[in-house]
Amino acid sequence: MTTGQARDKGRSPEQRDEAFRREVADVFCQTLLLARFHDIDVMGAVHDKWLAWAEPGIDS
Repeated sequence: MTTGQARDKGRSPEQRDEAFRREVADVFCQTLLLARFHDIDVMGAVHDKWLAWAEPGIDS
């Protein structure tokens, strides 16, 4: 998914990929913390926003 536009800072492609994975994990976890703070039902919101148009049975 990376486009090669990032500064490599002397890191190998594998190290850059690992750093990218770690950043995605950070964003995901911070989002979950934000949802918990605001008492958001994440599963319900995902169902309503993303799975509302899915084929029957896909969200079970």
